[in-house]
Amino acid sequence: MRLLLDARPLQGPTGARGVGGYVRALANGLLLSEPALELVLLFDPRAGELLAAPTGPRVHLLAAGGPPGPAIVWGRLLGPRWLRRGQARLWHATFLAAPRVPAGMPWVATIHDLIPLRHPRRFTRRQRIVFSRSLRWACAAPRVIAVSHATASQLDRELGVDPRRVVVIPPPLEAELYEAAPDRGIEGLDGPYVIHLGGFDPLKGVVTRLLPAFAELAQEQAGLRLVLTGGTRAAQAPARAFVEQHRLHDKVLFTGQLEAPARRAAIAGAAVVAVSSDEEGFGLPAAEALALGVPLAVGPARATRKLAGNLAALSTDDSAPGFARALRQALASGGPDSPEGSARRRHARQFSPAEVARRMLALYSAVIEEAGA
Repeated sequence: MRLLLDARPLQGPTGARGVGGYVRALANGLLLSEPALELVLLFDPRAGELLAAPTGPRVHLLAAGGPPGPAIVWGRLLGPRWLRRGQARLWHATFLAAPRVPAGMPWVATIHDLIPLRHPRRFTRRQRIVFSRSLRWACAAPRVIAVSHATASQLDRELGVDPRRVVVIPPPLEAELYEAAPDRGIEGLDGPYVIHLGGFDPLKGVVTRLLPAFAELAQEQAGLRLVLTGGTRAAQAPARAFVEQHRLHDKVLFTGQLEAPARRAAIAGAAVVAVSSDEEGFGLPAAEALALGVPLAVGPARATRKLAGNLAALSTDDSAPGFARALRQALASGGPDSPEGSARRRHARQFSPAEVARRMLALYSAVIEEAGA
């Protein structure tokens, strides 16, 4: 099979974020799972290098060339030309700004979440327009891949997408998370810590839920620390103001963006991974915690609660005290080397690159067969 995959999320800022990890882990999983697969990666020559993209004799690059201007516009005008040049049996649109697909070409599209549609005031007018149009084009695919049951329900309820065209396949995690004996901890940090890996967007609940909950716990457990990763200095400003106001300087650490090995070690050494978000399309940090056997506390985000099931401590309500109770419960549960840690790792095997690739390859074959291609 020759598959054409949209690899543009590996370029620019998204290359180091969740959607970049999705494309990278999916591509690697597909190549490892199907020796006969040839993978064509669509990229934008104007957008910089592909971050940690797979390479090898079975990987080919296809430039989505066009004059200066919005990628979404040129994708609609030149998309069929780009995709035909790939000479692939199937096209997989992995993110926004999906090119127009030639008539008769089998294709699938991944929808990660509907957050810009559901929380419009968090985004600029241009972002809302691009997202809305891209989303509707992606929803026209013969099969729409939702990364969670929560996203699938929203596609049905809010956009009227026929549930029979929607397939739920979770994002694959990076293969390194499944390797044995990871390094554990953060250099220079001793003692137990809670870690948040979701950045500082207001929907992540850092200031409204996580920090007040931690401040409550910090009064009970003097040695406990909170680690907040990612985000620019400007994005961190409200959280830093809270830390200043509540005199938590010696208890809260801002690390900035952690590269893959350091991120894995930081998760593996945590007493708890905290996901305090109001809403998530999936909840990648939660799945990473489970894969490493680490205790997990989850707030109101429905998709993340669903993926963790009974293996996480779930907030009983949307409040900061409710999340503090979830943190206490998680702190009291067994760590990575306990039977509970083993159960978490078993549960997380559904997110392994091999398992996700198996399900994805079955979907590709079904779509190609239905199209008679």
